[in-house]
Amino acid sequence: MIDPSIWRQLAPAMALVSTMTGFILASALLGTWLDHQLGTDSIFTGGLTLLGLIAGAVYLAKGVRRTEPHDPSPPAAP
Repeated sequence: MIDPSIWRQLAPAMALVSTMTGFILASALLGTWLDHQLGTDSIFTGGLTLLGLIAGAVYLAKGVRRTEPHDPSPPAAP
Protein backbone atom coordinates (compact mmCIF):
# COMPACT_ATOMS: atom_id res chain seq x y z
CA MET A 1 0.00 0.00 0.00
CA ILE A 2 1.16 3.53 -0.72
CA ASP A 3 2.20 5.55 2.30
CA PRO A 4 -0.38 8.37 2.77
CA SER A 5 2.35 10.87 3.66
CA ILE A 6 3.58 10.79 0.06
CA TRP A 7 0.44 12.69 -1.01
CA ARG A 8 1.18 15.48 1.45
CA GLN A 9 4.68 15.75 0.00
CA LEU A 10 3.45 15.74 -3.61
CA ALA A 11 0.51 18.13 -3.13
CA PRO A 12 2.47 21.40 -3.63
CA ALA A 13 4.14 20.12 -6.80
CA MET A 14 0.85 18.79 -8.17
CA ALA A 15 -0.80 22.17 -7.55
CA LEU A 16 2.01 23.99 -9.36
CA VAL A 17 1.88 21.68 -12.37
CA SER A 18 -1.91 21.92 -12.61
CA THR A 19 -1.73 25.73 -12.46
CA MET A 20 0.93 25.74 -15.19
CA THR A 21 -1.30 23.51 -17.31
CA GLY A 22 -4.14 25.96 -16.73
CA PHE A 23 -2.00 28.86 -17.98
CA ILE A 24 -1.20 26.95 -21.17
CA LEU A 25 -4.77 25.79 -21.82
CA ALA A 26 -6.32 29.19 -21.15
CA SER A 27 -3.91 30.97 -23.46
CA ALA A 28 -4.36 28.35 -26.19
CA LEU A 29 -8.15 28.64 -25.98
CA LEU A 30 -7.98 32.43 -26.10
CA GLY A 31 -5.67 32.26 -29.12
CA THR A 32 -7.96 29.80 -30.88
CA TRP A 33 -10.95 32.04 -30.24
CA LEU A 34 -9.08 35.10 -31.56
CA ASP A 35 -8.01 33.19 -34.68
CA HIS A 36 -11.61 32.17 -35.29
CA GLN A 37 -12.96 35.69 -34.75
CA LEU A 38 -10.35 37.40 -36.91
CA GLY A 39 -10.10 34.71 -39.58
CA THR A 40 -6.35 34.30 -39.11
CA ASP A 41 -4.51 31.04 -39.58
CA SER A 42 -3.26 29.99 -36.12
CA ILE A 43 -1.23 33.14 -35.56
CA PHE A 44 -2.74 33.88 -32.17
CA THR A 45 -3.06 30.23 -31.15
CA GLY A 46 0.67 29.64 -31.49
CA GLY A 47 1.76 32.96 -30.04
CA LEU A 48 -0.53 32.92 -27.03
CA THR A 49 0.20 29.26 -26.34
CA LEU A 50 3.90 30.10 -26.29
CA LEU A 51 3.23 33.00 -23.91
CA GLY A 52 1.15 30.69 -21.71
CA LEU A 53 3.98 28.17 -21.68
CA ILE A 54 6.47 30.85 -20.66
CA ALA A 55 4.14 32.24 -17.98
CA GLY A 56 3.50 28.74 -16.67
CA ALA A 57 7.21 27.92 -16.58
CA VAL A 58 7.99 31.15 -14.69
CA TYR A 59 5.17 30.43 -12.24
CA LEU A 60 6.41 26.87 -11.80
CA ALA A 61 10.01 28.00 -11.24
CA LYS A 62 8.99 30.59 -8.64
CA GLY A 63 6.65 28.16 -6.93
CA VAL A 64 9.23 25.38 -6.75
CA ARG A 65 11.71 27.78 -5.22
CA ARG A 66 9.06 28.79 -2.67
CA THR A 67 8.21 25.21 -1.67
CA GLU A 68 11.77 23.97 -1.19
CA PRO A 69 12.52 23.13 2.43
CA HIS A 70 14.33 25.92 4.22
CA ASP A 71 17.25 25.08 6.48
CA PRO A 72 17.23 27.68 9.28
CA SER A 73 20.61 26.61 10.69
CA PRO A 74 23.45 29.10 10.18
CA PRO A 75 26.28 28.14 7.82
CA ALA A 76 29.16 26.24 9.36
CA ALA A 77 32.21 28.27 10.33
CA PRO A 78 35.39 27.45 8.37
